[in-house]
Amino acid sequence: MILVETAAGPSKAALRAWVRARRSERSSLDRERASTAIARAAGTLLPPGAAPCVAAHLALPTEPPTKALIAALHDAGLRVLVPRVVGNALEWVAWHPGVELRRGRFGIAEPVGDADPRGLAGVAAILVPALAVDRTGHRLGQGGGYYDRTLATVPAHAAGGPLRVAVVYDDEVLDEVPYEPHDITVDGVLTPSGLVRLG
Repeated sequence: MILVETAAGPSKAALRAWVRARRSERSSLDRERASTAIARAAGTLLPPGAAPCVAAHLALPTEPPTKALIAALHDAGLRVLVPRVVGNALEWVAWHPGVELRRGRFGIAEPVGDADPRGLAGVAAILVPALAVDRTGHRLGQGGGYYDRTLATVPAHAAGGPLRVAVVYDDEVLDEVPYEPHDITVDGVLTPSGLVRLG
């Protein structure tokens, strides 16, 4: 891995560019296999007795696919919320088969319909996009801050809040990623190999 080094290690910009380049080189077969494997891991996401609601995201074409995962969660009887960008924040809409989607501001599919007035209150887990995650839970996002702002509004899992899980490819779980004090950590990663708790 050849990255731009700072005193604290690779810069966020350099690591983002490296991961994005690697993702763009993944074959459609690799993405299809990842989609199937990630969806298969849906049953391991929540412990017995957890609230029957999760928040997920609709992945960009180069991200680990989440469409089959979301469908599997729904088929398991869970209520699934997916986001759309409104101003500088995310709002959440219930997903169901056939929900109308449109391209949002960043080219991400977003649901059409009424936002859930409860927002993320009562969700058992939040599946968040990431470019990389380290083994202590530091997450490298795309740089817009939407998920850091969102995660800052809900209690930490240790304080009774939802499990925060980043969805990445197996080789994007790294020993260390650059982070800043305001960056919110995650409790686990969901990869094609399954769910791993961190920290």
